[in-house]
Amino acid sequence: MISKIINSYTYKKYHRKIKYFLSSRYYNNSKYLPEGIDRVYHIHIRKSAGTSVNSAFWNLGDLTLKKIGREPLVLSKKFSFVCFNKELIEAGHYLYASAHFAQWELNLKPNTFTFTVLREPYSRLVSLYKYYTWVDQVDEKTGYYLDTSYYVLKAQKHLLGKTFKDFVDVLSDKYLTNQLYTFSQTLNVADALNNISKVNRVYFQEDFQYAISDLETCLKLPLHVKNERNFGNIDIHISEEEKQYALSKLKDEIEFYKLAVEKYKNVVCI
Repeated sequence: MISKIINSYTYKKYHRKIKYFLSSRYYNNSKYLPEGIDRVYHIHIRKSAGTSVNSAFWNLGDLTLKKIGREPLVLSKKFSFVCFNKELIEAGHYLYASAHFAQWELNLKPNTFTFTVLREPYSRLVSLYKYYTWVDQVDEKTGYYLDTSYYVLKAQKHLLGKTFKDFVDVLSDKYLTNQLYTFSQTLNVADALNNISKVNRVYFQEDFQYAISDLETCLKLPLHVKNERNFGNIDIHISEEEKQYALSKLKDEIEFYKLAVEKYKNVVCI
């Protein structure tokens, strides 16, 4: 009975209102950050080690992906954390927030420290394909245990098609060239480079440990990654012809990525 009440829409609605009131009035997250930084926002690119980065920040409040679930606002210890919700992200009452929104979709508060993690485009696309393949193959109980977004992704399993080429063809720009789309609504490389220059820190998935170390230095926070997800070995087949087809579709994002690497790789936080 108690569980039914707690999981009801009415309870969650009012409970979230109470949490928002507390976070906006009584949580002073900025005092735990360096001067001039009031909050941290992660521009989360899909399949670029973003969930692992998130875990390092959630760990500050003894939180995990499973504990957070699909909750947009979580209060733990002396910190508040926000996920998924555009309104809450723009309101700014948090220590740390992360979501898949494009940079141009958000109007962040001043003194918000922003960062993102980029990944080699073809590698990211293959990882996304494996992700959806895993969702389609895993049993429901295990799927939700390992990833609280399981049911959201399950509803999108039609994206898989029968082959990797089918997958590439059906994806919207938002998913196919997610990195370029995140920083340019028109998928323009020059526009994306200009917009990403407004981000405080740009990291790369291949240098993951450097990213965590540099964030510790920049933000003066003890960050410890807790990798909670292991999807196992996912068996997929991609022909050379399909790979070349995907690379042709990713041409502009690959150019954007290479130019970003030239400009931002291992830039030291001062």
